[in-house]
Amino acid sequence: MIKNHLFVALRNFQKRKSFTFINILGLTVGMTVCLLILTYARYEMSYDKFHSNADDIYRITVDLYNGTDFQIADAQCYPGAGLLAKEEFSEIEDYAMARHFGRMLLKNGDRAYNEDRLYWANPAWLKIFDWQMISGDVETALNDPDALVLTESAAKKYFGDEDPVGKMLTVVPGGAEVPMMVKGVVKDVPENAHLKFDVLGSYESAVKYMGSKYEEFGGNNEFLYVLANKPLDQDFKRRFNTSYYSKTGSFEDRGDSLEIQPLTEIHLNSDKTYEADVNGSQSIVNILLVVAGFVLLIAWVNYINLSTARAMERGKEVGVRKVLGSNKQSLIVQFLLESFMLNFLALVLTITCIQGVLPFFNDLAGVSLSFNVFSEPDLLMQVVGIFFFGSIASGIYPALVLSNYRPLAVLTGRLKDSKGGLILRKGLVVFQFMITMLLLVGTVTIYNQVNHMRSQSLGVNIDQTIVIKAPILSEDDEAQVSKRNTFKSELKKIAQVSAVTYSETVFGQGTIDMNTTTGMTTIEGNIGDGINWSFYRVDEDFIPTFEFDILAGRAFDSNLEQLVPERNSLYEGVIINETGRKAFGFESNEEAVGSKINRFGIVSTIVGVIADYNHHSLKTKVDPTMLWFDKNAYSTSYVSIKVNGGENPGESYKTLLKDVEGAYRGVYPSSDFDYFFLDESFEKQYQADRQFGSVFTTFAGITIFVAVLGLFGLVLYEVQQRIKEIGIRKVLGASVMTIIQLLSSSFLKLIMIAIVLALPIAYFGMNEWLSGYAYRIDLSALLFIVPAVLLLAVALITVATQAIKAANENPVKSLRYE
Repeated sequence: MIKNHLFVALRNFQKRKSFTFINILGLTVGMTVCLLILTYARYEMSYDKFHSNADDIYRITVDLYNGTDFQIADAQCYPGAGLLAKEEFSEIEDYAMARHFGRMLLKNGDRAYNEDRLYWANPAWLKIFDWQMISGDVETALNDPDALVLTESAAKKYFGDEDPVGKMLTVVPGGAEVPMMVKGVVKDVPENAHLKFDVLGSYESAVKYMGSKYEEFGGNNEFLYVLANKPLDQDFKRRFNTSYYSKTGSFEDRGDSLEIQPLTEIHLNSDKTYEADVNGSQSIVNILLVVAGFVLLIAWVNYINLSTARAMERGKEVGVRKVLGSNKQSLIVQFLLESFMLNFLALVLTITCIQGVLPFFNDLAGVSLSFNVFSEPDLLMQVVGIFFFGSIASGIYPALVLSNYRPLAVLTGRLKDSKGGLILRKGLVVFQFMITMLLLVGTVTIYNQVNHMRSQSLGVNIDQTIVIKAPILSEDDEAQVSKRNTFKSELKKIAQVSAVTYSETVFGQGTIDMNTTTGMTTIEGNIGDGINWSFYRVDEDFIPTFEFDILAGRAFDSNLEQLVPERNSLYEGVIINETGRKAFGFESNEEAVGSKINRFGIVSTIVGVIADYNHHSLKTKVDPTMLWFDKNAYSTSYVSIKVNGGENPGESYKTLLKDVEGAYRGVYPSSDFDYFFLDESFEKQYQADRQFGSVFTTFAGITIFVAVLGLFGLVLYEVQQRIKEIGIRKVLGASVMTIIQLLSSSFLKLIMIAIVLALPIAYFGMNEWLSGYAYRIDLSALLFIVPAVLLLAVALITVATQAIKAANENPVKSLRYE
């Protein structure tokens, strides 16, 4: 029996090659897209789950308020909160914390390295998390001051193939050179970890050299995690905050609240200020999963549509089989077997296709995924599940329709297409193109939003700027300060260099001391306290180099400023932006200039007000910002070089970079020459948006292809069914255009209905997505008209190609036997 079913199925595939090809192609494309997205989603949802205690680890963060008004959600917390949790709550077994002071200078002999991923961690960091220690003792590696732990890659970077344990590296925390011993090596941090490090220093070193304190409740600078012996809920959060306030003061006094995050939810569900790395987005993953489902669903719908459309054609086959004794169950098995065979062929092609397109997808999405079906049980289950569900879901309805035909009606020619079947096919076509319309609107909106952010003025000029990551120097090291000034002078001698400035940060980059909600007030009225401020140390050339718009007052000038008492480099003068002026309560920019403010206990004078500018991408709003003038800029990390590109920028930049590197080597012979172009670096902030847009657009295009493929199959079948009618109309004088109208009108009506149904859903969906951007486009009518016209055009072309072919056929061929 099975042999007979297989033979009949293969004969049917051979007889209708075009429909077989359309079905296999549609199913292959649908399954390929679905499995690619599922693989991506599995990776995104796997973050931090490699830790054996992942489900029992929580991150403690802090939300900051101005009165009862929420200000920011900070990913970092007070170190004292960890100690408090461990000592006073039985649910907490231990706590781990790590602090990042920015880039550090590390030396091995005469060779110096800039280390961006050095964190200062307490001993529990190696115990709570599974960092896979290769050498050294987990229990003691971070116990003592002056202790370091390296990853495998860092160990190779600093010591080559030698065993680094017991060897010394010189670290420059805050400027002072400190010899530290390597106490252990761990495997490289997996890519699916939300916090990645290359070097760990003991937290005792941060206490000893940089003023950190285990019991501190004043500075929220630590990434803090607790290991719990049972799930932490809102009741624990309430009790935790109550205990916290009893130690530090009331909510009204503090203006903050401690929050709890499960470790495994950080990557996709946390978008706090000062995250350790750029996190993913659960909403993006969800959107892509919906797209995957839609593509696969459309492929299955195509199969159902074509199978039910051809039901009339296979009616005689069913009638003969029933007369010869086949029962309903046997017929259902026959048609389901065909579905399984087509889906299996499509699955084999899918696995082959994925191996071919995976490198392209990795580049598109900015990931490094692998697809190993037989070595990953979860993936194998997904593949098998899609195959079986798809085979049954796409095959069961056509099987039931065909097996229900009555032999007498079929064999006497009285079988007609049922009204219910016709309505279902039309409904499925509407559904397909409604989904396609939604994805088209999404593609156009995402493209326009990303372009909008990239094309807006930042309020500063970052073009033609080379940035060097400079060695971090000590404020009190006159020799190093002299080197910095010498380097700046040497750069200015280069003909193409028009300006040079040192700063703690550059646009699109973070900084060490960036935000605060306390300590910034006017002298009179205490206005400004509780407001979230951004502040940066810069030198006097920063304002003119980047062409800030000065609204009132002046730029920094060392000849006009007064040094802060007992500080040999920090000046009293500060510059604020317009948002900062409003935060201080000044009515005008002119009123602000000359006013005294309290800057963390330092009486300072506002010497200028600048127009608001975007330090980060246009996804975020402009914060109140203050620039500090630091003559020596001891904590600065960047040297920005404004250049003239010349007539041949490519060759010109090559020569320029050689000259800049030569000047750098002359002053810092043992340090890495690490540079980047500022405009390119700033653009990286939009990388995730561009990648999402590219992935979404690609899959939206594939969805359109699958939907049009199904439409093509239906039109092909419609032409075959109406070939005699078309022949008669041709004989009676119908034109090609009349034939096109005849065949296309019903399909275009269905697509118009799909567009109308999709419009409100698309509007509300895109409006919700855009709400996450501080600077967003308006949802104009054009964003909906363009996709609608495009969809109608593609559909019309699809129908017209078959209609024209049928209209140009010689009517004698279709009527020769009539």
